[in-house]
Amino acid sequence: MHEPSLLPNWSRGHLLAHVDGNARGLARLVRWALDGNQRDMYISPVVREGDIEIHALRSQQRQLAAVIDSASEFAQEFALLTEDQLGREIALRNGRLVKAGSLIKLRLQEVAIHHLDLDSSDAFACEQWPPAMVEQLLPEVASDFASRDDLSLGWIEVAGGPKYQIDSAMQTGVSGPPASLLAWLLGRSSGGDLEVTGAGQLPNVPNWR
Repeated sequence: MHEPSLLPNWSRGHLLAHVDGNARGLARLVRWALDGNQRDMYISPVVREGDIEIHALRSQQRQLAAVIDSASEFAQEFALLTEDQLGREIALRNGRLVKAGSLIKLRLQEVAIHHLDLDSSDAFACEQWPPAMVEQLLPEVASDFASRDDLSLGWIEVAGGPKYQIDSAMQTGVSGPPASLLAWLLGRSSGGDLEVTGAGQLPNVPNWR
């Protein structure tokens, strides 16, 4: 638990404490959709960071129990949402407004991406991400970068699949398997299995969110 994760300055314990807290925070947002009373995902940024630091010290058994318990809490709360409540807008930690029904997708992304960050001995890889998640998230990430000006890239293209424009003024592109493209854009891969067009090397990718 005290070995480094792939995230800067975070051990695996920090990472699991974050995954635990994320489920509890999302459950709070579900309760907002259930009763209409606005809630923040976390009490405050200071409390969130303090909880991660404290809970990072838990043993492996306590980390496992906490992650299971918080995942169950989120799942049970989410299952109570009616069709109307699934369509209610709630605000994430960064202020972004989303429908309550999308929280299940956001939770899947959180768990799948951070599973890779654990850098565990079972060698979990981006190829093990659920294909449906990759199919949904890749165009979303590409669209987000297209709305910014900090990624020097013309496009990305899925091998044998769709092409997503990033910057029409750029004549460089990157292609490869969808999971590999997503992992690279999310900063979880060096992109060694991707092909570059119009440039000698892959551009640096800034943080997504």
